Amino acid sequence: MSDVAAFLQLADAGFPSGAFGHSFGLETAIVEGRVRDAASLEAWIERYLIFACATADGAAMALLLRGRAALEALDARSCGAQPNAEIRRANTHLARATLDAYAAMGLPDDGAIAAYRAALVDGRCGGVHALAAALGYRAIGAAPETALAAHATTVVSACASVAARAVPLGQRDIARVRWHLRAAIALFVARAGEARGLDDLRASAVECEIDGLRHRRLPARLFAS
Repeated sequence: MSDVAAFLQLADAGFPSGAFGHSFGLETAIVEGRVRDAASLEAWIERYLIFACATADGAAMALLLRGRAALEALDARSCGAQPNAEIRRANTHLARATLDAYAAMGLPDDGAIAAYRAALVDGRCGGVHALAAALGYRAIGAAPETALAAHATTVVSACASVAARAVPLGQRDIARVRWHLRAAIALFVARAGEARGLDDLRASAVECEIDGLRHRRLPARLFAS
């Protein structure tokens, strides 16, 4: 990969339309006081990243980037494993926005980006943001490990942005949390890379998943999901 500017654009947590509108359950923990400072934020994000994302979205990305599973099969398994309808809708929104941005940008396409975009439009696929992101990283020649690290970093950045506004936390606290989570990002990459097939897709961050399910019942919300 030689185009660093292209990589940095795709790795921006706000690409393509602002993933910061989604908290994926973090807002529940903030409202209930379980995430109230930098230390508790770091612990929540670490659990979510390693136990909810690495072996689910991360593993799906790794399988796709290494050619070990078909895109539509990964989409079906990932969507079917998500019990939260609101998060499924958020995933669909982010996937479609990402693929539409690729088309507008004229990103190099081996046919997979256009095919996935068409599958979302006609309802053959539900839409998984991580898979759409993987296609973009593959298009610019990013190595699988680099793409996984970038995606994990965007997850951390999006969660940190939620906490900055909802706790709230200052810039120094957010910077320190993100810096400390580098080890968790490395573990994300390692755990995601262990996947060998569809049966390896799983998630075990029960507390984070419950936060996501209960989020829609909060009396007032800053974030969509």
